[in-house]
Formats: sequence, structure tokens, C-alpha cells
Amino acid sequence: MANEYNNDATQQRVLTQEQDALLDMYIEKLDNFFEDVKASEKIQVEIETLHLKRILSK
Repeated sequence: MANEYNNDATQQRVLTQEQDALLDMYIEKLDNFFEDVKASEKIQVEIETLHLKRILSK
């Protein structure tokens, strides 16, 4: 039964192995990009918070 499922999955493959590998690399790069964006946003919030604290402490 499991072997039958594997054969069906193999026959229904849409991408070639090379395309699948490229897609995985692309998704990994996108993940890294969005992680960098999140880190950048955190830094920006910290900068703005420090700036507001300086303004309020005057």
C-alpha cells in the first residue's frame, strides 16, 4: 500500500529535481531576506525608542 502511494507521488511530480532544488534555494533565500527585514525593523524600533527617550528627557 505504501509503495503504491510512492509510485503515485512520483508519477504526479510537477517539477524536475533541478527545478525543485532551485525552488528550495529560492525559498531559503526568501526566508533569509525576511529574517533580515525583521531584524532591521527591530533595530529601527530600538533607534526610534532611544530617540524618543532623549526627547522626553529634555
